[in-house]
Amino acid sequence: MKSGFIAIIGRPNAGKSTLLNLVLGANVSIVTPKAQTTRERVLGILTEKCGQIVFVDTPGIHRAKEGGINAFMVNEAREALEGPSLIWYLVDPSSAPKHEQAVLELLAGSTVPVILLFTKIDVLRAPQRAALDRFEAEMKAALSEKHIVVAGTMRISARKSQGIKELVAQSWDRMPEGPLHYPDEEQISDRPVRFFVAEKIREQLLLQLGQELPYSCAVEIEKFEEPSGEKRLTRIEAIIHVERESQKGMVIGKGGTKIKDIGQAARAEIERFIEGPAFLGLRVKVLKEWTRDAEALKKMGYHLPEKSKAK
Repeated sequence: MKSGFIAIIGRPNAGKSTLLNLVLGANVSIVTPKAQTTRERVLGILTEKCGQIVFVDTPGIHRAKEGGINAFMVNEAREALEGPSLIWYLVDPSSAPKHEQAVLELLAGSTVPVILLFTKIDVLRAPQRAALDRFEAEMKAALSEKHIVVAGTMRISARKSQGIKELVAQSWDRMPEGPLHYPDEEQISDRPVRFFVAEKIREQLLLQLGQELPYSCAVEIEKFEEPSGEKRLTRIEAIIHVERESQKGMVIGKGGTKIKDIGQAARAEIERFIEGPAFLGLRVKVLKEWTRDAEALKKMGYHLPEKSKAK
């Protein structure tokens, strides 16, 4: 049996969550067109006859100020690099070495082999493909300068499933022998259902609200009652926390239309996920400046590393 961990890293919007969902055949990470959709590490578990790979999906790596939600996200990515068997480093072909410095600095000193993955190649035109050859050489040189072991380079498309089977096959070859970390072969993540319910709601906030507002929102599951007896409905009560009073009105919308739309879309996604009917009740509350306050972040489940706690 083979068993190991693969950390999936890259800048915001490089396609990490899309790739993980495709490999697992299940939506364990939410995906939106907006950068920094993923806030927390999410484990995705792939169990096959030959063994088990545990994937660690991470928030996009960027330069974050000390304290606050962004520092939490970068620390989540940093901790994911502690002890994997392999790293998938995703790079958008439209990027450049200068934009990848935050990721390269995080990788510096790591002895874990890296597969360098250029994503979204299905949308590249001929001139862009030619430029990618030069970019690939520059990235290999940048990784080599920081003494990072490059185990391979691939060009993939999660949307078109290009190169994915080959990538997974190469990754299995690099997994060490060992027992299953998660004995239940049907388990696809380490997270409870409540986590995914909150993420389905947050996904709709990202999709249906303006550019910046969703980043000031956090979802707290206040009540989660599974069906029992004659009750066939899963009952969910959730709170959407925002930072300022003005944001509360924007989430609710005129006459409650916006929160109704968010709730209906989120409920449909939740019902698909739990494979059954659900009631979803949403409320909006103000938790002042929660993205920058250590205690408020802790209440939301985002525990800052000691040196990055907001003052």
